[in-house]
Amino acid sequence: MIKSELKLGDILKKQNLLTELDLQRALAEQKRKGGKLGEILVEMGIVTDKDIAVALAKQLRVMFVDMEKGLLKPNIHQGLEKLIPEEYAKEHYILPLSKHGQSLTVAMIDPLDLMTIDDIMKMTACDVSVVVTTSGDMVKGIEEFYGSKEMRKKNIQEKFILMDSSGGKKDRFDVRDVVSDADAAPIVKFVDIIMLEAIENGASDVHVEHYEQRVSLRYRIDGVLYEMNPPDPKMYFAIVSRIKILSKMDIAERRLPQDGAFSISYKEKVIDVRVSSIPAIFGEKIVMRLLDQAKLPLEFEFLGVSDFELAKIKAEIYKPFGMIFISGPTGSGKSTTLYTILNEIKTPKKNIVTVEDPVEYKLDGINQVQVKPLIGLNFANALRSFLRQDPDIMMVGEVRDLETAQMCIRSALTGHLVFSTLHTNDAPTAVTRIMDIGIEPFLLVSSLRLIVAQRLIRKLCDECKQEIKPDVRFKDMKLNGPIYEAKGCEKCRFSGYRGRVGIYECLPIGVEIRDMIYYRKSSDEIRIRAEELGMRSLYESGLEKMKQGLTSYEEVLAVTISS
Repeated sequence: MIKSELKLGDILKKQNLLTELDLQRALAEQKRKGGKLGEILVEMGIVTDKDIAVALAKQLRVMFVDMEKGLLKPNIHQGLEKLIPEEYAKEHYILPLSKHGQSLTVAMIDPLDLMTIDDIMKMTACDVSVVVTTSGDMVKGIEEFYGSKEMRKKNIQEKFILMDSSGGKKDRFDVRDVVSDADAAPIVKFVDIIMLEAIENGASDVHVEHYEQRVSLRYRIDGVLYEMNPPDPKMYFAIVSRIKILSKMDIAERRLPQDGAFSISYKEKVIDVRVSSIPAIFGEKIVMRLLDQAKLPLEFEFLGVSDFELAKIKAEIYKPFGMIFISGPTGSGKSTTLYTILNEIKTPKKNIVTVEDPVEYKLDGINQVQVKPLIGLNFANALRSFLRQDPDIMMVGEVRDLETAQMCIRSALTGHLVFSTLHTNDAPTAVTRIMDIGIEPFLLVSSLRLIVAQRLIRKLCDECKQEIKPDVRFKDMKLNGPIYEAKGCEKCRFSGYRGRVGIYECLPIGVEIRDMIYYRKSSDEIRIRAEELGMRSLYESGLEKMKQGLTSYEEVLAVTISS
C-alpha cells in the first residue's frame, strides 16, 4: 500500500512540470468550482493527464500502465468484478487488474487517494498494490472490462431468470418446455459466448456439469482444467438442451450416454466440436472437445520430436509391412502423431485407409472411415473390409480388444504396414498390454516393429519465465545453457506456461527385444535392456526439453514421475 505525505502539486513542482504560480492559479480555480486538482490542471492546459500519471508513478515508485502497451488489462478468470463492483469502479476511477493470494493489484488515476485505498482493503479483505494510469485509459479500461463477455454472460443469465416462470425445479420433464427454453435468445447467446470464450482462450475441452448445489463450467487449457464463472443453476438444463440440439442428440434421452458433433465458424475458419454426454446423478455432464484443423501443422518439428527419436521413427515407418504402436494416456497427442506419420509417408503410389472413432482430422489423399457400432461397423469389421480394398497402409484408431488386435497382427503379417494406439504408461508396458489382451508372443515378435510412447508437456511462457541457478537437483546433469522455472503473468493466466510440446520414448523391436518378448519377460526387464541398447526414457526426453529452455524441471517430474 502507498503511503506518502506529498501532495500532487508538490510532486509536479518537484519534477518541474508545474510552477508555483501555476499551482496557485489551479488551487484558486479548484476553490471556486470544486473538483480534483489534477483534472483542473489538465483543463487549464498546464499539464496532460499522462504527465500527471507518469510523475506520480516516478515519485511513488509504482508502475505506470496504459492501454497502448496492453498492460491495463484485468484478469477475467479471477472474479475481480465480484471484489469491486462496476458502480464503485466508475465512481472512484479504479480498475482491479489481478489477485494473487491476498494481494490485489488495482489501477488508479489518483494513487494518493488513501481513503479509497482503505475502502478497497476493507471491501476485499486484501492488501492493495497500486499502479497508475491516465483518466482516459481508465474510462476505456472500465468499459472494456465490465462490458466484456463475462459481464454479458451475467446480463444474459439475469434476462433468462426473469423469463423463467417455472418457480424452481420441476417434478416432471416436459420436452416441449426444454426445447422452448433452449431456443430462447438468452440461452442461444449464452452458449455462443461459452464457445467463443473457449476458442479465444485456446481451450481444447469445455466441461459443463451439475452438482447438488451448484453448476461448474471448466475449460481445459494446455492440459489443465480452469474454473470459469459458471451459469446460474436455473439455466443449466436449457444450456444442456441447446448443446444437444446443436449436436443432433436426443434431448429427451437423459438416462444413457450420447455422442454428437457440430461445427463453428470463427474468423474464416471452421472449428469442429465433438460432444459427449453422460447421465450423472444431479444432471447430465457435457464435455465438448474443440478441434481446430488450422492449428495442426502435421510436421515432426511442430510436435517436438527430437532428432534422436525421429531417426528411430523414420527408420520404421517407410518399411513395407509390420505393426507400429503409439502409446500414452488419453489426451497425450497420439492421434496427432499418427496423422503426422501418415502425412509424412502418404503418396499417390500408396493406398492408405484408416478406421477411427471418431475421425478427428480430415486428411487429403487418405480414405478415412468412422466406426458406427450401432450398425455393426467396429474396428475389427472395418479391418476385414479393408483387406478387400487392396491397402498398402492401414491405421486403426485404437486396439481395445482381442478381435481388433488379431486383425491388426494378421494384416501386418500378410504384407501391410499397420499403425494403431494403445493406452499404456510407457513403451515396454505396451508389449505386456498386447499379450494381456490375448496375442501370443510368437505372433507379436513376427509383426511388431516399433513402439512410441509419448506425453504432452507444458512449455514455459516466454514472457515471464525466469532463469534459476542450478542446485543439488541438477548436479549430475550436463547443462549446456541456462535453465528456467515458471513465474506467471497475465499472458499465461499466471500459470507460468503457454502451449505444449511432445516428449517421446522410442522402443525399436530388435533381435534381443524380440527374444525377451518371446520368453514373456516383464516390462521392467524389457525397459532395462532397452535402455542399455540406447532407448531414451520419457524422463530423459523431458530433461532435454528443460535444457533447451522450453519447460521446467517441476513440469518434467509432474508428467513423467509415474513412467
